[in-house]
Amino acid sequence: MSGTRRTPLDRTSAVQITPRALDLYVAMGKLRCTCAPPPPEYWKRKMCPGCERWYGLHGDLHEELRCEPWEWPCVAQQSPKRAGSTCWNDEIAARMAMLEAAVRRTASPSEEGPHARAPVADQE
Repeated sequence: MSGTRRTPLDRTSAVQITPRALDLYVAMGKLRCTCAPPPPEYWKRKMCPGCERWYGLHGDLHEELRCEPWEWPCVAQQSPKRAGSTCWNDEIAARMAMLEAAVRRTASPSEEGPHARAPVADQE
């Protein structure tokens, strides 16, 4: 009896971008940080209402995109280059580009709805 030669299939998982994920991402993009500069004891920092809301929506987006626990943050608040761990910045940038493209596809140029917004600029 001879063994079979199996060639593994490269099946990359496709990320489902749901309408709810787009709504969350657009809502996150409209929030602005008004936090004061962090104190020397950074653990005593108090977040502004915009940041608190952003992180709440981020948790919902993380679940909606079915990201793994170690893929935190799944998108960046300011820019992918400032997202946190440098090993994830490329994946965060790719995920944000994918979400931006989906937002642009769903919004017509003349539409003034929840998906109509300017793309996230890379602030560096």
